[in-house]
Amino acid sequence: MRIMVAEYAVGGGEGKSGSLLREGKEMLTTLRRSFERIGNEVVYPEAEDDFEAAVDKLSKESDAGIVIAPDDRLCELTELVESNTVNLGCPSECVKICADKMEATKILKDTGIPVPGIVLDSEMGKGEYVKKPRYGCASENVFILNGKGNQEAAFFYDDNQDYIITEFIKGEDISSSVVVGVSSVLPLTINKQFMRLEGGRLRYEGGLVPYFVGRDAEREIMNTSKKVVTMLRCKGYVGIDFVLGDDGTAYVVDINPRPTTSIVGIAKVLNYEVAELILRARFGTLPLEEEVKTEGRFILKLS
Repeated sequence: MRIMVAEYAVGGGEGKSGSLLREGKEMLTTLRRSFERIGNEVVYPEAEDDFEAAVDKLSKESDAGIVIAPDDRLCELTELVESNTVNLGCPSECVKICADKMEATKILKDTGIPVPGIVLDSEMGKGEYVKKPRYGCASENVFILNGKGNQEAAFFYDDNQDYIITEFIKGEDISSSVVVGVSSVLPLTINKQFMRLEGGRLRYEGGLVPYFVGRDAEREIMNTSKKVVTMLRCKGYVGIDFVLGDDGTAYVVDINPRPTTSIVGIAKVLNYEVAELILRARFGTLPLEEEVKTEGRFILKLS
């Protein structure tokens, strides 16, 4: 098969330097090599002036395609792929919901999934809160607020920019990685996220794959992950960000309907090619959970 892998930072979008570009290169290289190892040809946009036009052209010339892009661009780019070829990622309808952190959080809360509570500006007291773009990716412009007095956060948000404020949950920053097929959800790994607080701003610095959180917590996280992707009708590779609270509860803080940086480590430790799992999710049947194993650990550091 001829497969398009379109990664936004590498292909000409924003983030041409720094950690976002490095993450993009790592994810693109991981997926390209994995698809090639199982006999596929891979094409991808490279430093294009018009990334959307490149995706349109390459997807028309490919048997299937997948896009990695920021939340505010992923839906329209996914729709483009869907109109031209077989989409190996989440459906655009799912991407649209996941991209809206306000809407996704409300949906999860209404169905009993643990999430941090949404807080209005007028409701903020003396405690700690998280302020982040309503539509965004990675840890861009995510701030920890001490009540209303965080001037640095105010600098990055203007009156016309949508944002969401939630209660701050103390605990460990982790994620789950799953692959969603036609009739089953295959858990892959739980991953540690390295986060640094700098002047009230959270920054992602890499991760550890896999990460052991204990059997009970692992069971809760993966069960919750299955509920989330089933409810939102996700497909293909999905990453879900959690805070494993000090109270033992796993709170969902973000849903990424696309390959995430953790896939770089997963490809190193998994006994299956990640590309094979993505293709089987779309065209065949996924392996049983007990058939998928990891060996060793992989640490990715971005700073």
